[in-house]
Amino acid sequence: MHIPPIPLILAQADLNDLRDMFSLALGVIFFFGFVYGIFLIWRGARKIADGDSEGYSSIFGGIIIAAAGLIMSAFFVLAGLDQAVITPTF
Repeated sequence: MHIPPIPLILAQADLNDLRDMFSLALGVIFFFGFVYGIFLIWRGARKIADGDSEGYSSIFGGIIIAAAGLIMSAFFVLAGLDQAVITPTF
């Protein structure tokens, strides 16, 4: 009976499958982050309408959270790490 070496057993998925799995996970995370960021922007606008000065920070935080994927991708491209950017999918 021939037993294959352990690395051959553990390495069943190739790099493209792993990239696709991370892409799907990032898509789900960024989707919920975008929805939460839009909610924070809306809540900040309501606070400003009620006269609360804390609404401005809520709007700023919502913009950062909603645009997190774009901001991170831009930093990777500016640093010359274009191949490190994974496009989120659904």
